[in-house]
Amino acid sequence: MRTHARGLVLDGGRVRGVTTAEGEVVDAGFAVDAMGRSSRLGHWLEEAGWERAPVARMRIDLGYATASFRRGDELGTTVVAHSMAGPKSAYQPTLTEPGALAAVEGDRWSVVLAGYADHRPVADPAAFLARMRRCVEPLRTVAEACEMTGGVDTFRFTESVRRDYTRLGRLPGGLVAVGDALASVNPVYGHGLTLAALEANCLAAHLRSSGTAWREPGWGYFRRAAVAVDAAWQLSTTADLAQPHVTGPYPPGYRLLRWAGDRLTEASVLDSAVNTAYMNVAHLVEHPRALTRPALLLRAARVLLAAGDRA
Repeated sequence: MRTHARGLVLDGGRVRGVTTAEGEVVDAGFAVDAMGRSSRLGHWLEEAGWERAPVARMRIDLGYATASFRRGDELGTTVVAHSMAGPKSAYQPTLTEPGALAAVEGDRWSVVLAGYADHRPVADPAAFLARMRRCVEPLRTVAEACEMTGGVDTFRFTESVRRDYTRLGRLPGGLVAVGDALASVNPVYGHGLTLAALEANCLAAHLRSSGTAWREPGWGYFRRAAVAVDAAWQLSTTADLAQPHVTGPYPPGYRLLRWAGDRLTEASVLDSAVNTAYMNVAHLVEHPRALTRPALLLRAARVLLAAGDRA
């Protein structure tokens, strides 16, 4: 059955069904909110006399643009390349433009460029190519050697948002939220699909925890999912606060987190072991606390000291 949901039927402290745009009620003992950033679940809960989940926001004013190019052998075995501004440029695009490319089906390169506030990319193909020529070498090569197919699509992402169901005092049974309906963070870090997959694992673990878990309030799911969401939120917001137009809210200990993160970023481009640990966290393979391991911090310090001696 394909239709549009317009509300929840809640009775006896749990989900009983979903109302459709046609005014019908679809019986349901378990409902998953996968409505994305524009989820109406909070409104529906309030209408039924429940609380909506507290919402945290960070306005970042990101813009990004995508385009496709014909792919040949111009990059040899390279299939992915990306660059982002780092500590040496104070996270501003003064040394190189933020961008990425990936080899995709149909012998094409998919290219994305990103920027904040007044530096957002535009839909003009000539401007897109000019910006690619200020990126790292693989993107410059594609700009010079490959034909753009189609136009440039632009997107805007105004703010990161998370809804924290663990802070509610009560919750209907048989109800959970996943994906962007739970947390939507800056897409330039590539966390969206990974975070959704981690949440799916958390949901599977919750449903396996007991034979009646699907009927009960989903506290177990939301607590598990919060670990992954906290990690992605910490990584994205700490990085976004390096942008001068992003004005908070600042987490406790932000200055120390920023300083330590900058040093690890610098060491990661000089040492493969630091880079592996750094990228495992960046890709949500490991929790950010992995970057606080004494052995890793000591290695990063030694790498930076050696680099300073050679300078």
